[in-house]
Amino acid sequence: MMRLKQTGWMLLGVLLLAPVTLAQQATQTRPQLTLEDIHASRTFIPEFFQGGRWAEEGPVILYIEPDPQTGATHLIRYNLETGRRERLIDGNRLYAHDVGRLIRIEDYQYSRDGRRVLLYTDSERVWRYNTKGFYYVYDLEADSLRPVSDRSKGYQMFAKLSPDGRQAAFVRDRNLYLVDLESGQEVPLTTDGAPDSIINGTFDWVYEEEFGLRDGWAWSPDGRYIAFFKLDESKVPLFTMVDLREHYPKPISFRYPKAGEPNSEIQIGVIDLQTGQVRFFDTDTWYEGGDRYEYLARMGWTPPIDGRHYVWMFRMNRDQNHLELLYGDPATMSLRTVLEEHASAWLEVETGFTDLEAGQITYLQDNRHFVWISERDGYRHLYLYRNDGTLVRQLTQGPWDVTDFHGVDEQGGWVYFTATIDGPRERHLYRVPLHPEASNGQAPAPQRITQEPGTHDVSISGDFRYYIDTHTRFLQPPVVTLHRIMGEQIAVLEGNEALRERLAAYGLRPPEFFTVPGADGTPLQAYLIKPSDFDSTKQYPLLLYVYGGPGSQTVTDDWGGSRMLWHYYLAEELGILVASVDNRGTGARGYAFKTATYRRLGQLEAQDQIAAAKALAQRPYVDPDRIGIWGWSYGGYMTLMSMLYGDGPQVFRVGVSVAPVTDWRLYDTIYTERYMSTPQKNPDGYRRGSPIAYADRLSDRQRLLIIHGDLDDNVHFQNAAQMIDALQRAGKQFAFMMYPGRNHGIYGANTRLHLFTLITNFLKENLVEAH
Repeated sequence: MMRLKQTGWMLLGVLLLAPVTLAQQATQTRPQLTLEDIHASRTFIPEFFQGGRWAEEGPVILYIEPDPQTGATHLIRYNLETGRRERLIDGNRLYAHDVGRLIRIEDYQYSRDGRRVLLYTDSERVWRYNTKGFYYVYDLEADSLRPVSDRSKGYQMFAKLSPDGRQAAFVRDRNLYLVDLESGQEVPLTTDGAPDSIINGTFDWVYEEEFGLRDGWAWSPDGRYIAFFKLDESKVPLFTMVDLREHYPKPISFRYPKAGEPNSEIQIGVIDLQTGQVRFFDTDTWYEGGDRYEYLARMGWTPPIDGRHYVWMFRMNRDQNHLELLYGDPATMSLRTVLEEHASAWLEVETGFTDLEAGQITYLQDNRHFVWISERDGYRHLYLYRNDGTLVRQLTQGPWDVTDFHGVDEQGGWVYFTATIDGPRERHLYRVPLHPEASNGQAPAPQRITQEPGTHDVSISGDFRYYIDTHTRFLQPPVVTLHRIMGEQIAVLEGNEALRERLAAYGLRPPEFFTVPGADGTPLQAYLIKPSDFDSTKQYPLLLYVYGGPGSQTVTDDWGGSRMLWHYYLAEELGILVASVDNRGTGARGYAFKTATYRRLGQLEAQDQIAAAKALAQRPYVDPDRIGIWGWSYGGYMTLMSMLYGDGPQVFRVGVSVAPVTDWRLYDTIYTERYMSTPQKNPDGYRRGSPIAYADRLSDRQRLLIIHGDLDDNVHFQNAAQMIDALQRAGKQFAFMMYPGRNHGIYGANTRLHLFTLITNFLKENLVEAH
């Protein structure tokens, strides 16, 4: 984009695409890292185990296998221990007459009796995921395939078979539909869904992005009822982006609630399929006013309780620090509160920004208990409850966080989970007894199952006899292995031997893990990457890589992919030391550490990054006059705050801010208000947490590069525009690159190579060669 070594610190619009490297010795034998290999090839892309779904028992998974010769997809049953594969569905038989071709299996659901399979195909993306497409029913006995509905009526979403397998329901155009699979008769279950107003059975942008909710309906276990979410987004302000790549600019508008603005109204309804009656629970969230009850964040059906199934749901206030578990009776539409959680800062039920995948609540198969996840004692732990909300006992306990809950082996009497017992940088599989012999009010000590240091991402079989372990370390790509439940390895499913050998040839130094004091003296987790020919008698430029957002981590002992390898490229080819520090407010260190930044995002984090940079500058091999910082998204925001806040202008010479938030009033309600409350309640926190407020503090010695995609639906390009405006009004010079048509990920075609070449050239000129 720009060469900034110019009189007057001018912004240029020309990008020099040539990769920049330091001269290599002619006799050097190790291979050279290149930007092309890292960002525009598969040189360092690991092979991944095909994955799939566990069968009901044994080391058996089901997975979808493409056939390169015919273009078909097959459903395969694979015994991981014996290596035997069996084709359950032959994709060459999936000829769809309505489109005149084979359909490809993208997802599937078996009926309970195993006679029918619901197949999902020809999907397209809705914001983040491919959640709209078309569904077919394949009758295994009759070897027949037919569409659930006529394609000409539009895309279908979240289709599911009824418990008896005779019906299917789905969402289309914001309404729910029911299809009799014998007759093919289709009837609407709701009729008021419409653009920019009513949504039935799915969600708006912010619920999808921040609560991780997309599928918004569920069959009752007996098949009599359907419970569903209903939203009205008509009062949510429209946000418009413009695609400037068209001959005439093309506007793209959607409802996006910024902090302090109205959210969609929301309620949960029940459809009685015997009568066709639709009724709604009175949760005080539908046009009630106020923010005592604002969100319905989860919903499902309970197991039978005294012979009846209830709709369970989470209700939260707008500040998201009060959560209620409610039971709704579909017969009477009455509600009762079963459990309540209060927090001093916020409660997390979403899955988008945490490791947690199992969900806040998990009902056991005994139909009498559920496992609940809470941070009430200062750390994230598991609790056992009776279905009526009576606490039985705390299942896990200690100064560490449960990061994932894998379930309960009720027959064997064990609870399985992943946690940070051995430190916040690692993840290991543990278990505790479900029914300890003598608890004395204390949860029993966990048994560690995984042994190799690093990060273990575990998937346990349905019968709790086996698990698949995806093990990584900082410089080790994924190694996928099959184990018996107590850790005995049975097979290597994917070893990535070729990539490991390729990486070994570069002679990269493992990172140095350590702690560095934050602004208040708190020890912060950190790592430092040094070049393989590191010389402690020399002085090197230093680049901090930051994310720093609530509950996040960058300092972990796991595979970092292309971004990590680019950091090694900077070390090996440009001689830049690369460090990362997890400031206060990040995750895996308990609730108090995570919530230290409550209502004041950006301030403590920036102080910690500045303090960390000062501490690292005391090392004799770090040049204190050549320290930079870079980050993306929240990390882009932290880059700006760290450069401009407090002593930042004296500490950081260079900053690269990619897709940054620049004013929290511009970001969405659910994420922002969880950590900041509303702008109306916390105006000072919003003002002090905006780098726009400090634009005039950019010093003449500092070099800043801002990068953003103009079709970013998440952190809008508006953030960059307002930051740029503030810098210009303050008379500050800086560099800027916009990527037309790119979203928050800034990818597609050669975009990533272009982007990282741009940043590399910028760092070389302004950090490496700075004097």
